[in-house]
Amino acid sequence: MQGSFELQLPGVLDSLGRLCAFAYQAALESGLNEHTAWEIELAVDEAATNIIQHAYSPTRPGDVRLVCVREGSRFSVVLYDRGLPFDPDTIPAPDLTSSIDTREAGGLGIYLMGRMMDEVRFDYNPDTGENELRMMKYVGTKLPSDVRVVPVQGRIDATAAPALAAIVHETAETGGKRILLDLSGVTFLSSSGLRILLMLARELKSTGGELRLCSMQPAVAEVFALTGFTQIFTIHRTRDEALAALAALE
Repeated sequence: MQGSFELQLPGVLDSLGRLCAFAYQAALESGLNEHTAWEIELAVDEAATNIIQHAYSPTRPGDVRLVCVREGSRFSVVLYDRGLPFDPDTIPAPDLTSSIDTREAGGLGIYLMGRMMDEVRFDYNPDTGENELRMMKYVGTKLPSDVRVVPVQGRIDATAAPALAAIVHETAETGGKRILLDLSGVTFLSSSGLRILLMLARELKSTGGELRLCSMQPAVAEVFALTGFTQIFTIHRTRDEALAALAALE
């Protein structure tokens, strides 16, 4: 099923409900189920809120343009604005493990966008002068019930390792036995990141599970090659290749 939907509204909080409702309806009209449409709606809410509250200001108003497109097994959502540019690497990983007394709530918006969508990418288009936030949802791929796909964003280093571990543990606890980490959004990997991946792979293997990886950027792939980790992980070149391999396990 194909389809393209577009809406442009002022970048103010009063527009938030209409943007979210538009994305939800576009997903339904593109053939997605209600739960997937809700995931897309939540991601759009978080993205649009960040644009309205941080890219724009009362003294620097602007519009938000939302484009939703269904192309085969991909449903893409793109939000355009002309506000201040945004670098996601400047946002620390959210605290998912501390107690109520010490936990900070920062970074949860980007975290939820990454959990709801399969790909999240921030770009600036110098030709149009627009910031572009692109989010992708893969639909229609039948996978075994114990397979889970977890997109990872930003850096995997000593700071981010605990949050990544918490995400994988949560995924395993909710039925994920074979977990695919999509690393297309990972821009940096350190030895601390390698250690946490090795620990998580061992934990899953001890319970009969498996950790797979896909879509590494060249710098991340080089770290794996230099350390010999390519020999101990199942690594797929693309997400489509990984999904096809996992679907064949059914």
